[in-house]
Amino acid sequence: VRQAGFPAIKGARIQAALRTIRAQFGSISLDALLDWTDGQAKEYLRSFPGVGPKTAACVLCFAMGRPVMPVDTHVGRITRRLGLVPERATAEEAHDIMDSITPPELVFPFHVEMIRHGRVLCRPAKPACDRCPITAECEFYAGKERGRIDAG
Repeated sequence: VRQAGFPAIKGARIQAALRTIRAQFGSISLDALLDWTDGQAKEYLRSFPGVGPKTAACVLCFAMGRPVMPVDTHVGRITRRLGLVPERATAEEAHDIMDSITPPELVFPFHVEMIRHGRVLCRPAKPACDRCPITAECEFYAGKERGRIDAG
């Protein structure tokens, strides 16, 4: 928690969430959510202070094995550059879009590969477009190339 920043606030929120979960379900477990729809589970998790769409999606995907696509900084950057998510989409809209277009069986591996791609090639500053295998699908790259042609 400390490495993520604001440890005192996050620690207090986590403790409060755990107390609420124990009071509602009789133990510190989210197993009850396994019988809920993804939408119901997301809404429940989002009801906790400090839990946004990414955290809710991460809990559902990684802790509960649900096919819910977390849109973190890497996934958000890449999907916007590819034109899959509009540039001005909210976090909630980005999650909804990615949930709707990502096949359930590919959510986990796609998320992992997007993080790798974002760290290695599609970095925020100075992306390595010259080494990227998906430039043919990339609106960001196409715009860079148009800029070179217009400037040349």
